[in-house]
Amino acid sequence: MRTATYPDDAPIGDAYLTHEAVRAVLERQDNRCAGCSAALDAGSTYFDLRRPAICGGSHTLGNLEALCPSCHRNHMHRIRELFADPVAHRNK
Repeated sequence: MRTATYPDDAPIGDAYLTHEAVRAVLERQDNRCAGCSAALDAGSTYFDLRRPAICGGSHTLGNLEALCPSCHRNHMHRIRELFADPVAHRNK
C-alpha cells in the first residue's frame, strides 16, 4: 500500500517525527540511505535535516533525509566541524 504523497514544504515536528513523515521520507528514498544508498532497516535508520535548523534549514519534509549509521555519523561530524570553525560558520 502506498502512502499519500506529501509536499516537500510540509512541516515536520521539532522533536518527534510522525509515522507518516517517516514513511514519506523512506518511500521517497526507496528505503535507501541518502548518503550511500545502502538499504535501511527500522532498527538502525537515522533521520536528519539535510541543512540543520541552526544553519537556516527548515523543518520540512523536503529538508529531511534518512541515513544509515555511518552516514549519520559523517553528517554529524561535518556539522561539528562547521561549528568548530567560526569563520566557516559565518560564511555558510
